[in-house]
Amino acid sequence: MDKSLLEHKDSDLSLQEFLNKFLDGRKQWETYAGKESAFCDDTTIGPLTAMTKMFSSGGVKGNTLIQLSALPFNYYNFPACAYFTEIIFGTATDSCFREVEKWRKNETDAMDMSNFAQLVCDSEGNRQTWIEKEHLSRSKMRPVLIFDITKSNPFCPVVLPEADCLLLTHCLELYTTDKESFCSYLKNVSLLLKTGGHLLMVVALEITFYLVDNVKFPHLCFDVGFLRNAFTNIGYCIEDLQVFPRKLERLYDFTDYRAFAFLKARKET
Repeated sequence: MDKSLLEHKDSDLSLQEFLNKFLDGRKQWETYAGKESAFCDDTTIGPLTAMTKMFSSGGVKGNTLIQLSALPFNYYNFPACAYFTEIIFGTATDSCFREVEKWRKNETDAMDMSNFAQLVCDSEGNRQTWIEKEHLSRSKMRPVLIFDITKSNPFCPVVLPEADCLLLTHCLELYTTDKESFCSYLKNVSLLLKTGGHLLMVVALEITFYLVDNVKFPHLCFDVGFLRNAFTNIGYCIEDLQVFPRKLERLYDFTDYRAFAFLKARKET
């Protein structure tokens, strides 16, 4: 192990404090999602394509979509933006907040998500250009909010109307290292979703850590069986659960995920 690595286990900070202090949203983007990233296709194409096909088939739409993410990955709302009146993006770190707000405001140094917009357009049959897709997404996004998943109302003191769809992308599992807390956080964020609404999740499976700019962050490790039980135990009906095994056969020293999953579940109670 590189002795120069900064790790949470060597810190007195809570995991949330550690993330907010040391997770550089731009570096995280460049490492795992930027156009030059070796991880870009492996971590994104499967879940994003599955989500695009799901929205295109109908059945998941409405007034409000809330996306919660620990990372600046708002491109996951590209497949959704045509089916909702408004999109509320929430993140828990100041760094990711700044990066997503720069993209929303179309600032010149914002993250380049054109490849993801084009991927969605291709999956939809190229009914619009990637520029039009990004414009539509920006027009639907409200200003970014900060959330705290440890609270029963994660956006406290702001009270939001119950959403028709809740989208979790790399969220709960980054803020805890124990499964009990994950399930508690899932209950908290579920209060944001109306009964009968859909919860969508993009999550890494069987992963213990990821590196960003020489900082090692822990990641809750679980398999698809745990994920399924976590949802069904609190009143969700899982309608779709797809797993995309890791194809990248190198760079395990950066992150050790074994697969990614896309989950669609309906809130029944």
